Amino acid sequence: MLALDQGGHASRAMLFDQNGRLLGQAERRIGTHRFGSARVEHSPTALPRSLQQAAAAAIAALPRGIEIHTAALATQRSSIACWDRISGKALSPVISWQDRRAGARVASLSDEAAWVEDLTGLKLSPHYGATKLAWCLRHLPAVRKAQRAGRLAAGPVASYIVAVLLEGRPCLADPVNGGRTQLMDIRRGGWSEELCGLFGVPWEILPVAVPNRYPFGELQIAGRRIPLTVVTGDQPAALFAEGEPRADTA
Repeated sequence: MLALDQGGHASRAMLFDQNGRLLGQAERRIGTHRFGSARVEHSPTALPRSLQQAAAAAIAALPRGIEIHTAALATQRSSIACWDRISGKALSPVISWQDRRAGARVASLSDEAAWVEDLTGLKLSPHYGATKLAWCLRHLPAVRKAQRAGRLAAGPVASYIVAVLLEGRPCLADPVNGGRTQLMDIRRGGWSEELCGLFGVPWEILPVAVPNRYPFGELQIAGRRIPLTVVTGDQPAALFAEGEPRADTA
């Protein structure tokens, strides 16, 4: 099993056998770019490339004859990106979860705070993706051009990575990462047109909402085709690192 982790400082790949024994691992660092006190970004090409490099290095260390049956991806949850849904080309930087450039917009929505929290489970905050996506639509010409052409995709960084790395460029969002955009109704497990209207993010540019465990597609790494079957966020993934939690444990 190939486990991929894309975090704010590095991308990592680890290989485990069916008993949970670590067979190989590799890491590639990524850069974080800060502009003043509010803007925090990553290079959009660096994230998928670093995952490919880490995975290839980990696979290269495997003994001959070992097959990889499945892969899973965990990412930073509240970071976002915009991309061309046909070519996979990035149309924005990856705007980090740490970024607070939309703080004034969030403050202007204070009257809707209780309603937003009821639908999303999240308090209003510029850390979440909705106001970042709206900022891209307002300020980035390449994003607006792609929207007019019907080619724009935008959403969690996990969705962008999946679109870039997988054959066929699937445009999909799992509920853990999708939920951190603050555009998802947690009761229905899907995008909310009401929330999209409030934040000014057209629902049609968002990826298709699917479960965390899902046939996302195939990774092509180091000459291998590996099914990606789980996508989730970093902290929920860590919750299950020691196995399934006990039902009587908080």
